[in-house]
Amino acid sequence: MSSSQRSESGHSLLKKYVDRKNSLTDFVARFNRALVHQRHEELAANHIDLTQMPKNELVQSNSYICSKRSSSDEVKVYAVQHFVLGRISDRTRPVNYFSSTDYISCSCQIFDFEDYPCRHMLSYMKKRRSDALSEKYILRRWTKNAKQDKVFDRTTGSYVYTDPSHSLMSRHSMLSYAALDLVDEGSLTFARSTFLLSEFQSLRIRVKDIVTGSDVSMRQNRNKSVEDTQVVCYPNPVRAKCGKCLKSGKEKALSQSNRKCRACGTSGHNRRTCLTLQNR
Repeated sequence: MSSSQRSESGHSLLKKYVDRKNSLTDFVARFNRALVHQRHEELAANHIDLTQMPKNELVQSNSYICSKRSSSDEVKVYAVQHFVLGRISDRTRPVNYFSSTDYISCSCQIFDFEDYPCRHMLSYMKKRRSDALSEKYILRRWTKNAKQDKVFDRTTGSYVYTDPSHSLMSRHSMLSYAALDLVDEGSLTFARSTFLLSEFQSLRIRVKDIVTGSDVSMRQNRNKSVEDTQVVCYPNPVRAKCGKCLKSGKEKALSQSNRKCRACGTSGHNRRTCLTLQNR
């Protein structure tokens, strides 16, 4: 993705949440909301990509028939056709197998653009009775540990080294796994449960007494005055403009008591109940 495409995608995202009339406080709140929404959509898209798209291609490959069309020393061409309801489709997809490089290509080019094997390639692999999918067809972006490697920063031209132990979620997951394993062992007998509970209470006290650099910085931040800290809060809710306030019967009567009849000019009645017009 080029720099212009990145800027255009960023502008299209911010236009949905930010307006030129927003204040600075409102901009920060809306920007954080846009980031949360964008990350949620990214997680949903990753879940669909990992669980549905390759799986659907594998399931659909069972309804295709592969037959050899031509063969040479370098390339073998196979025709893949859709078989549904006892009838073979007239449309064929040529699949080429290059024996020199042991590479498979399909005319649909899903693997070239979407980076995962298509149903036609999988149908050919089933015909060859391949036990496992070659690693050349499993790109790193589809693996579970694709986002656990180093991050490359294009602005600085270097890798960003991140320690997984510095993440709160990773530490919480590691401690939870160790604690659950210990609880499973300790809950087998009453003596183990009593001993483990007493050790937990002593560990709680010892953990609270541990002082780290982050704890010192947190205590220093707590001692700061309100003027030294910069806090950005969500804007106050704006009351929307509504219609006229509903009046009671007494208020309506008082407001209508000063009205005068258009026919005779006196108050206390209107044109429809005016006696002057009725007597004419």
